[in-house]
Amino acid sequence: MSVNLRDLPLLGQGLLAQGDDWQVHLVRPGEPLFTAILDGRQAVSCGPVTDAIDGHSTHYALTQGGTLQVWFRVTRAHQGPLDCEGTYPPELVEAFRPVLASTSRLGRPPGPGRNHLVILAMRCGWAHQLNQGAEVDLINARVTLAPLYTRLQYPALPGWSFMHPRTGVTHDVRALAPACDIRGSWGDVFADRPVARAAPHRARLAAAGRLVGAR
Repeated sequence: MSVNLRDLPLLGQGLLAQGDDWQVHLVRPGEPLFTAILDGRQAVSCGPVTDAIDGHSTHYALTQGGTLQVWFRVTRAHQGPLDCEGTYPPELVEAFRPVLASTSRLGRPPGPGRNHLVILAMRCGWAHQLNQGAEVDLINARVTLAPLYTRLQYPALPGWSFMHPRTGVTHDVRALAPACDIRGSWGDVFADRPVARAAPHRARLAAAGRLVGAR
């Protein structure tokens, strides 16, 4: 399934993409749908439901039948601090800053059977971010979500795990530099991204992981 997007800026708002029974929106703080996102965060995690990073992030919300099903934000490093930026390899943040995205606050209502909607929402988010110049996504992910991020082909950086101050559980630092050789869930989203463009990013990511993992 291809992703057809409306042309919206990074910090824009409105309908980004839609299918037969779903819609993906860009949401800004203060909108009713953002209030629903905060309610969703409250239901699935501990700690504050909002922070200063929300103000300079792009917020994605997938709705189905008018009900919020998936939410996450993407923060661009050139627009402001990232979620838990101090736990990331600092040389990577500086090296990638102009093209660096960081996905965080990914959530969905409790219950089984919604991972396909998570993947759909992230496909739309990546397609939008690629159009806006992103080339690397550097994230922190709960260890319990490792199977999902492995399916999404986000490799962990060895040695970069930490106790998240908000969730109180262990998170891994993971990264993805997309290109057309990544298949599976991404398929058409990365089809026009040459491997040669991603290769230097992947080499730098792998080197950072090996360096720390060897200590």
